[in-house]
Amino acid sequence: MIDLYFWPTGNGLKVAILLEELEQQYRLLPINIRNGEQKQDWFQAISANGRIPAIVDHAPNANGLGADEPLSLFESGAILNYLANKAGRFLPPEGRVERQRVQEWLFWQVGHVTPYLSQLQVFKEKAPEPIPFALELLGAEAARLYRVLDKRLGEVPYVAGDYSIADMAIFPWIQPLRQGQDLADYPNIDAWRERIKARPAVQRAYAKGRDVAAGERSLALQ
Repeated sequence: MIDLYFWPTGNGLKVAILLEELEQQYRLLPINIRNGEQKQDWFQAISANGRIPAIVDHAPNANGLGADEPLSLFESGAILNYLANKAGRFLPPEGRVERQRVQEWLFWQVGHVTPYLSQLQVFKEKAPEPIPFALELLGAEAARLYRVLDKRLGEVPYVAGDYSIADMAIFPWIQPLRQGQDLADYPNIDAWRERIKARPAVQRAYAKGRDVAAGERSLALQ
């Protein structure tokens, strides 16, 4: 059994999508980040960085780790890699070049997409007054990232070739209305999003997110 400590943000939705795709039994345990629940000591004992998502795997031995005690993990990229490895799905095996393609696009998401697009959203939605320099800088970077993704998706149907944890990581963060982007300019992203939105597991993950906090902006699939 997996415990998923969750709030329906872009990062939280990544892991929920994978668990639904795997048809993995899991408990969804909301951590209300809007009320500061992530700052509690008991949660930070699970997630040292004090951020969602985090998991506790109560059966880590199934992954050949030789661990008898429950395993806790934080950081969404690490969690996606762990769960996909354990299940043997959505991440090619060691020694395959396809695995490295998944990793490069997963790390691209973690290192570029989330930091820049999340900052853009903060400056657009939460700044007391507009800060033109920040909006111009981050808006230009958002457009650059969209172009990188659109170019790749003009070559392959999914970012690593086949549908993988890299797509699951990127998908919840492509929120064009919040990020000042028009998908008419990115037809390959538009088609990719429609393919992923149609997946039953993705629909289930978003439905569970709405049950937790229907007003979260990340749940709007424009």
